[in-house]
Amino acid sequence: MSLAGDTISALARFPGVADFLRDGQPPALLPDVSPVVEASRKGLPTLRLGSSWAHSRYDPEAESRKIGEEALASGAELVVLVGMGLGYTAEAILAQGAAVLVLEPDPGVLAASLGARDLAGLIRHERFHVLAGQDISGLSAVVEGMDPRSLAYLVNPAYRAAFPEFCSRAQTALERFKEKDSVNEATLRRFGRRWVRNLAANYKRIARLPGVSSLFGATEGFPALVLAAGPSLDDVAPELPRLHERMLIVCVDTALRSCLRAGVEPDIVVVVDPQYWNARHIDRCSSPSSILVTEAAVWPSVFRLDARATVLCSSLYPLGRWFEGRSGTPKGTLGAGGSVATSAWDLARLMGCAPIYMAGLDLGFPRGRTHARASLFEQRMLGAGSRLEPASTALFAAMRGGQPFQAKANDGTTLVSDRRLSLYSWWFASRVARHPATRSQTFSRGGLAIPGLTLADPEDALSLASIRGQIDAALSAALAATEGRPAGQDPDGVMSALLDALVDIERLADHGLALATKAANAPGSELDGLLDRLSELDAQILANSARDIVGFLFPSVRDVVQGRSRTFVESLEKSMRLYGEIKASAEWHRVLLAASRISV
Repeated sequence: MSLAGDTISALARFPGVADFLRDGQPPALLPDVSPVVEASRKGLPTLRLGSSWAHSRYDPEAESRKIGEEALASGAELVVLVGMGLGYTAEAILAQGAAVLVLEPDPGVLAASLGARDLAGLIRHERFHVLAGQDISGLSAVVEGMDPRSLAYLVNPAYRAAFPEFCSRAQTALERFKEKDSVNEATLRRFGRRWVRNLAANYKRIARLPGVSSLFGATEGFPALVLAAGPSLDDVAPELPRLHERMLIVCVDTALRSCLRAGVEPDIVVVVDPQYWNARHIDRCSSPSSILVTEAAVWPSVFRLDARATVLCSSLYPLGRWFEGRSGTPKGTLGAGGSVATSAWDLARLMGCAPIYMAGLDLGFPRGRTHARASLFEQRMLGAGSRLEPASTALFAAMRGGQPFQAKANDGTTLVSDRRLSLYSWWFASRVARHPATRSQTFSRGGLAIPGLTLADPEDALSLASIRGQIDAALSAALAATEGRPAGQDPDGVMSALLDALVDIERLADHGLALATKAANAPGSELDGLLDRLSELDAQILANSARDIVGFLFPSVRDVVQGRSRTFVESLEKSMRLYGEIKASAEWHRVLLAASRISV
């Protein structure tokens, strides 16, 4: 294998790729499919796989620029590209500001590509990533780690012809990830302003409360039990007092009532969902031996839970991160994904627990039920039922309202799940796959089978030694270490700085709107100067420290831009819409936060 330039040293960024090339074990190719590099009419090298061309035979660079523009017209921050080819498309996408993740299925094709051009600069680019090999089980974890707000998916036609099964599997995995994005986007549209209002009401707590990182490593080597509120939690509930003696108990908000009804106060209660009904799950509950782990965006009443202590995890939202970044040491990040059980499991992992058992993580409707009996969901259904419209009617609606389907359960039988719950399962499985050293098991025999989560018998867990005294001592020591910690900046001072930044963005967006309007009707002699001023103004907006806060409620670029511009004037009109949205978001945040500073 002969690679051009210093490509070999550049590949040190991706040791798995170097091993992939060194092993050289290609999958079975279609007949007569082999990489051939030829010169295009423009003189640049181009690539052919069998009878299919990976690039233009005339001008591969111009073709790739057009492909990149079309891929990014929707505002994608990441383009997943199946088949790097000779790197032209990846270079074009990077030049336009997006990130690139290349999926390479075959070492022979990749070696030919790397040997045809000096791609060391491309490989070293900070926004360029590559995943090599036919096994794409880790694809979702890689994409999740890159954390794009939106992504596009491109398949080089020559690779599709040569590796159809690989392309199909990659597309399925990415469609699941994009489905997650669609859920997140819909949730943001519905609840985003509520979350900002919650943060505005809670911002002073960010400086006052310690971070969850104080618990990390506190229970190293101790087993843990994470309680979710699925129907199978009722099967484990009678044994909770005995399990409590043998392991750390981490309980999600929806399962707290079940835990208390069983006579057990969990060690930790996790509440991270900002929605109103999640606060209602712990209404009028008292658990004075528990540590409340929450985030600053939750409904304000969550902080009234009678608990031993309250610690904050790092906020998922830009406004919360703004205050956290100016309020002392970071709080500590918990994994997130659909179900709060994901965050609870990640907390147990970060605390050093092993193994981690799950109870009530059903992600389906075993025995035709939705939740444990003591949960607020179940009690509300029963309380609202009547002779003509019994609770079973609401139960049936819940089961049939989310595109239900038959799925495999942990005990090999089938159960009814739905699209939303299966997405939660994918989120959980991807998180577990990123940490294979943490052994995770489930007590839910009839729950949805989740890759990476093996079935366990509660009786086996009950044979573990009693360590309750050690757990209590470890938690007490962790909490004691948070006392006397240095305070961050004064919350009111931080708020004043934020309001100043928002005023600045609002002013810049208003000025940009005026300049873009003027440019649309300006003579050619003035146009260059106006465009230069717009570029300078854009740089100032991007440099503003509050830009992410303003962008949080901002409609997606895809919605605002609505495809590629056909004319220069149309491009300016889209710029006007963007400036208008920026101005409106900055003004909304400024007015809300100014009022909250007075009322808090």
